[in-house]
Formats: sequence, structure tokens, C-alpha cells
Amino acid sequence: MFLALAISLSAPSADAASRTRRSKAAKTSKSTKKPSATKSSAADSSEAFEPPESVTPSEPLAEPAPTTAKTPATSTKTGPAVATPVKTAPEPAAPRVKEAPAPAVASRQVAVFATARQPQAAEAAAKLEGELMRMLRSRNDVEFVSLASAFPPAPAMPTPKADALFDEGRSAYDNLDPEAAAAKFKAAATAYTQQPADMRAEKLGETYLMLGASLLLNGDMPGARAAFTHALVAEPTTRPDTALFGQDVQKAFSEAQAELAKQAPGTLTVESVPEGATVLVRGREVGTTPLKGVTLPPGGYPVVVQLAGYTAYATYTEVKASGAADVKSKLEPSPAHSALREAAGRASTAQAFDAKEAAPEVGALAERLGARYVVLAAVSQDKKGRFQSELQAWDLRTKNRLRGLEVELAARDGKHSLTYAADQVHTFLTGPVVPVDSGSTPTASSAVWRKPWFWAAVGGTAAVAAGVVFVATQDKGRGFNPISGMPGGVTF
Repeated sequence: MFLALAISLSAPSADAASRTRRSKAAKTSKSTKKPSATKSSAADSSEAFEPPESVTPSEPLAEPAPTTAKTPATSTKTGPAVATPVKTAPEPAAPRVKEAPAPAVASRQVAVFATARQPQAAEAAAKLEGELMRMLRSRNDVEFVSLASAFPPAPAMPTPKADALFDEGRSAYDNLDPEAAAAKFKAAATAYTQQPADMRAEKLGETYLMLGASLLLNGDMPGARAAFTHALVAEPTTRPDTALFGQDVQKAFSEAQAELAKQAPGTLTVESVPEGATVLVRGREVGTTPLKGVTLPPGGYPVVVQLAGYTAYATYTEVKASGAADVKSKLEPSPAHSALREAAGRASTAQAFDAKEAAPEVGALAERLGARYVVLAAVSQDKKGRFQSELQAWDLRTKNRLRGLEVELAARDGKHSLTYAADQVHTFLTGPVVPVDSGSTPTASSAVWRKPWFWAAVGGTAAVAAGVVFVATQDKGRGFNPISGMPGGVTF
């Protein structure tokens, strides 16, 4: 009896325990969304979660027994790995990049290139380009592209050797060793003059001043006065500081200054190919080439000839009293400018000049330089050795051009002279632009200008009448991109 009573009392507890276990298992099955890594012992329960190396999708995910060992990494994989989806914050959308607008073409800026179709015509082409630009610039209403912006000048190079010699001379002078100081200052002055493009006029003047003071301290009065004269020629504003130099230096310097003022000045003439280069004397602009009759006191001068897009030419020139010093320079294009000139050469071939559309290089030149007009002159030499040129001008806004200009470089006047060609180019650049469909011209024969056959006869570009260039424009008010409609993909 007691045994049956005990069994009957314990049955509900066992059933409840069984139900509890089933409930926990069900909860565990519902809450488990990720496959758990196999743990080798109860101590592994504190480890971070590690995804399984491989799981067979067809096998049910069962709760691992605590006594099951971890599967080694070399176990055979039975199927592709199952990646558990992880909810993450959405990535921010990439910012929309606006396309850069096409470069605006300046209202009337002009780029001029003269190229040689034969190697022997290179010098003649350079001269023609300079002369044509000079003629157009003299009208005061033609705006050229800024090559200085497109090709900024190279920065001045340091002069470490000369600076070190100057510092050594100054140290010797301060230590009352005038002989050693004079030797160092002489060497420093020579080193400075060997770099005329980079030397500073005030530094050279200071060097000669210190040289004169050293020679005077050493008892060489004539040498001191000569050094002081060089200091004034190098930099006219040079003066001995009264706080550093005594009355003997002040007096000798004043005597050298008075003697220099008595000497007859000389003149400096500077030429360059191409023309239009800026001339610097003692680091200051004195004009543009061809430059004639610059009056200077006798002495040595650093002369620098520079033109945007070209390598600067520099020399140290001696100007004698009542004499004339000549500097002739041939400027070489910089690498970047050479690329533009090569493009201009391809745009100036006979085939390009005969084509109905502008060569792709024409648009590329305009875009690179920010020009509206591109003037091209192709120079060649005939069998008799005479130089001649074919000249065209493009308006990249209206896509019209002036063509048919032939120039004989030896001609002084007439329709084949450069003067006549410059007049026609100037009128093309600044003259009135008449739309084809407007029918309005300032001439009595305006009815003829309206005829389509007339524009076809002149190539659909421009015609000259009464000294005025009338251009048939196709500009419908659309935005202009110099490269649009021009195949080839020319870039610089």
C-alpha cells in the first residue's frame, strides 16, 4: 500500500519536470536564429561567438551536447557555408558629382601661332609671329590670351655658393682680417654674376660695398673706389650704413658716386626671337623686344629676356661709356608650350587649312588658352628661297573663319604683304558679325549678302567688302564648348 501511494504521488512531479524540459527546449528552438559554434567544455561558454566553418543546409540545427568535441579546421566540408544575415545601418548615398561646366571662352581673346611647314622656315615663322602680334597689338583693341597665366615663370633658383662666400667674407671682415674678407667678397661677386637670372641686385650691391670696405681697410683706395662704383651700378640705391662704416668709407663711397655721375652713359639694345619678350635689367622691367637705346651708366648688368611659355635667356653684359651693347637672344619654348606649338603645327598643315571643319587641335588650343579666336600662319619656302605664308583665323564661338590670306614675307605693301594680312585679321577680330538670316548689312548691296549662294561662294565663312569683314554666323545662342563637334580628343 505504501509503495503504491509513493508511486502515485511522484508521478505528477515527473510529468511536470518533463513538461518543463519540453517547454525550455521549445523556447530555445524558437530563440536560436544563428548556428552556434561547437564548445568543447563548459568552460568554453564564456568565449565569443564564432561562426561554423561549414554547415550543411539540409541538416537540422540541433543544440550541441556539452561533451561534443570542437570540429577541427581540417574537417571535410559537405556544402557551401551559410552566411548569417546581419542588419547594419544603410550606407549613405554617394554624393552626386556635378559635371564641371565647359570652360567659358573669353569674349575676344586671341591666340596667335606661326608655324613652319619646313625646318628651314622656323626662324622666318618666329619673326612673322612676333611682327603680326606687334601689328595687332598696336591697334589697342585686340586682347591676347594671357600666356603668363597659362605658363607661369619658373621661380628663381637659390644661390647657395655665392651666399656662403658672402657670409665667410663678412665673418673675416668682422674679425679684422680685411685681406681674407676681400678675397671672399670677390669670389662671391663672381658667383653672383654667374647666375644673372637668379641673382638679386641688392645682394650684389651689398657684396661690392663690403668688398670696397675691405679693400679700403687694407689700404687699397683705388680698388675700394672701383668696388663702390660696381656697387652703385649693381644697385643704385646702395648706401653704406653710417652705423656700420666709418667716415673713411662714407667719403670714399661719395667720391666714387660723383665720379660715376661724370662718365658718359652707354646704351643697351636687346632683340629676341620671337619678339615681344620682357627685358629685365637689374631685376627691373625696362621694356619689350625689340628694345633699343636703353641708357645706362657704364658697368656690368644682368640682363634677362623672358617670354611666357619660353625658357628665359639671361646674360651678364658690360656697357661701356659712350658705347653700345647688343644682346640677341633666341628663346626656346618650354616643354608645355612645345606641346601647344606641335598642336598648332598639326592644325596648320595644308590638309587642315583645306578642310571644311576646324582641326581638333584648333579647339584644343582655344580651350587650353581660354581663347575665342585662333590665328594660324603656316610659313614655307619656295624653290627660289623666298618665304611665304598662308594665314587663317578661326572664331571658335561662331565656328567661322577667315581664309585665303597669302603673305610674301619680303613684300612691303600690296595684298600679299603682312600689313595687308594684319589689317584683314584685325577686321575679322573686331568687325561686325552679321547673322546669315538677318539680312542687315551697312552696304548698299545688302540684298546680295542675304543670298545663300553668296555665302556658299565664299566658303560659308567670311567676306571682305569696303575694308570690313562680314561674317556669316551660325551661332544660335547655344553654349560653346571648344571641343564639341571636334573629334580627336586633343589634350594638353
